[in-house]
Formats: sequence, structure tokens, C-alpha cells
Amino acid sequence: MSDQEKILRQSLKSSDATVRKEALESLLSIDLDNELIGLVAQLFSDPDKGVRDAASMLFTFQPYDEVPAQIVKYVFSEDISIRNMAGEVLLKNGSNSVKALISELGKGNSDDEKFIIDILGWIGNPEPTQNILEILNTNKDENVILACAEALGNIKAEEAVVNLVTLLENDTDEIYTPTAMEALGKIGNKEAIDHFMKVYNDQDALTKYTIIESLGRVGDEESLGFLLNELQTADDALVGSIVKSSEQLLTSMGFEIEFSDELKKVILKALDESDETIVMAAVKLLFNYDNKEIIEAFVSIYGEDDERDRMFKDKFIENNKVACPIILESINNNAENIKPLLMLFKDLYEYGLENNFEKLSDIKNMELLNSLSTYVDSHDEEIRMVSAELLFKINPKDALLFADKLVEDDNIWNRLKLLELLNDVDEPEVIELIKKLEQDSDEMVRERAQSLLEEKQTRT
Repeated sequence: MSDQEKILRQSLKSSDATVRKEALESLLSIDLDNELIGLVAQLFSDPDKGVRDAASMLFTFQPYDEVPAQIVKYVFSEDISIRNMAGEVLLKNGSNSVKALISELGKGNSDDEKFIIDILGWIGNPEPTQNILEILNTNKDENVILACAEALGNIKAEEAVVNLVTLLENDTDEIYTPTAMEALGKIGNKEAIDHFMKVYNDQDALTKYTIIESLGRVGDEESLGFLLNELQTADDALVGSIVKSSEQLLTSMGFEIEFSDELKKVILKALDESDETIVMAAVKLLFNYDNKEIIEAFVSIYGEDDERDRMFKDKFIENNKVACPIILESINNNAENIKPLLMLFKDLYEYGLENNFEKLSDIKNMELLNSLSTYVDSHDEEIRMVSAELLFKINPKDALLFADKLVEDDNIWNRLKLLELLNDVDEPEVIELIKKLEQDSDEMVRERAQSLLEEKQTRT
């Protein structure tokens, strides 16, 4: 034993908490023998919290096979902080902690039993399955039984399905039903799936939701058909979860199916959900359809999510004859998502010019210009600017009628952008507008205006 190790051992037993803590920190760079592991384990009950935290950190960052057996006794501590600290370290040690935890089952009160079972479930090693099943079948404490059911689900113990189903069948007060259902869903074997579909109609809304979520994770072709059938008659509150689980199954199994018009309408309801995963699931289910109603729905939620927006833009380009009139109508009606729609239409308009999209009719063109002329007065600086860009792209001469407003725009970047737009317009009024910007309060704007004016005069 080196002199350094002797000093560290003495320091771990010091009456000074600072010395004990510093010694523990020094041990991070040393391989611990059994004696040192034992000394550190004793400090889990140290009166100083800083020392306890340092001991916990040491065993977290440097796991040793001997650690769980040395600290498992602290799961019975009356000090909740010590108990939780020991539980965290045992959990961090994972499967290495299982034997030590199993050895303590049945030695404490119900709270202790639940705590140990919880940790075993979180670790997820199948070794304690039979021990937990025995406790499930013999223990009378509700919290312990719930812990057993949850742990068996986390372990994915297929041999527990019969016991969990029995627990459900005898659960007249429905104390255990949600937890047991969730556990069966995590296990997800054929027997569990069949049980879900058998009892579904007799459950309350919360339990039905649990079943639907479980089928989405572990279901098969039969349960996919079950979900799609339920989707046609389900309460609105369950539509979103059924859509999400159906999409999960279709993706995992690589299936493509044709939805009826009635089913498409039901799936459309899921686009109103606040859960983004549900909305994306609905989008994926409907994406290959070109119905006007579906395109309208996609336009209505454009701008809420970047990933979806990229999908939508491709969809709108591919179906521009359907999509562009819908987008225009939304712009003209001042839709709630007006800003992203204006930006979208600008991109589509530019893309359309390059790819020979069908041009707007004179009436549609006039309606759009009228709408854009109102948006240049918007309180939102981005709406003002993108509206101005569209005005200049569609009809530069008419756009100049509104340019005075943009000269006075309180956003410097909008004024600079106006100068860019004016650079491409050859109308007499442009020179006067640039001269106004030569007197701008901002130096960058003045300099750019002066430079642009010189360029314009040089051309003439």
C-alpha cells in the first residue's frame, strides 16, 4: 500500500467533513480495492451532505462490481435523501445491481419493497422476473402490486402476461387497470395484443387511450385493421391517438393502404390536435392524396413546423394548379398564418416563373395586388417587406404607388431591401424615391442610396 493510499484512508475517517470530501474527490483517479470501497460506502450515511454527494458521485463515475452489495442496505434508510441517493447509484450500476437488490426483497416494509421493485423495473434486466411475479401473487399492498405490474412491463416479461390479465379481470375497482394495461402494452406479445382488442369496448376513455398507444408500439396486421375500424366510429377525443398508432403500424410494417373518402375526413380532424406527433402522423397518412380538402387543410397549418413545411412546399409545387388558388384565397382572406403564407407564395411565384407555371388571371392578379397593398401597412415588419417584394415582382409600376410608405418604414432592413427592389425598376419615380432615402437617418441606408443613385445616373 502506497503512502498516498494510507493518507487517503485516514482522511476518509477524518472528523473534518472538508477533509473527507477532498479525499473522496482524490479517489476519482485511483482504482479502489475492497477496503476502500467499503470505506466509501460507509460515507453514504455521513452527516454531511457534501460528503454523501461526493461518495455517490465516486460510485457513479467509477462503477465497481462490489459496490451494489455494499450500498444496497441504504434502500432501507429512514432518511429519504440517503435512500434516493443509494437508489440512483444502484440504478446507474444497472444489471450489476440486480442480485444485491433481489437479496433484499421481503426484508423491509411495503415502501421498501416498492422502492426495490421500482429500481429493478427501471434497470430492465429479466433476472428478477420470477421474484416479482411471486410478490405480485402474494402481496396485498396496492402500491407494491402496482410497482410489480409496472416493473414487469419495463422488463418486458412475457411470462407475466397471464398474471397481468388475471390482475385485470379481478380488478373490480379498476385500481390496477391502467398500469396493467400499460405493462401489457410494453410486453406486446400476441396474447397481450389479443386481450387488448377483446376488452377494448368495455373500457373507459383513459384505458382505451392506453390500449391504442400500446397497439401503436407493438401491434400487428390484425391490430392495424382493428384500429382503422375503430377510427370510423371513435369519439373525437380518441381520433388523434388512433391516427398516431395507425401511422406507426403502417410505417413499421411497410404497408400502404387506400383510405376511403370518409376515413380521410376523420383523419383530417387530427390536424387540429395540439400534439405535434399526432399532426405529423395525420399528414403522413394523407400526404399522397391530392384532394382539394386535404390541400386546404395543409395550407391552413402551414408555418407551424419546419419539417412539415418542407413537405408541404413540395406538395404544393407538385399540385400547383390546386394549391396556388387555395393559398391565394387564404392570403386574400387574411388567414391566421398570413406571414408564412406570404413567404410561401413568394417562393412559389418565383419557382413558377422559372418553371412556366400557369399565370394568374387578370382578376386573380388584381385581387392579390389589392391584398398586398393592405399588408404593406401591417404592424409586422416581415409582412410589410414580403408584401412589398411580391408587389414589385408582380407589377413594379403599381408597386411604386406604395413605395412612399416603405421609404418611411421604421425597420432599417426594410428600407435597405426597398433600395434593392428599386434597383431593378426603370421608372421616373424611382429617382425621387432614392433621393428621399439619401436623406435617411441611418448611415448605411444613405450610403446605399447614394451608390444606387450614381449607378442609375451612370446607366442613363
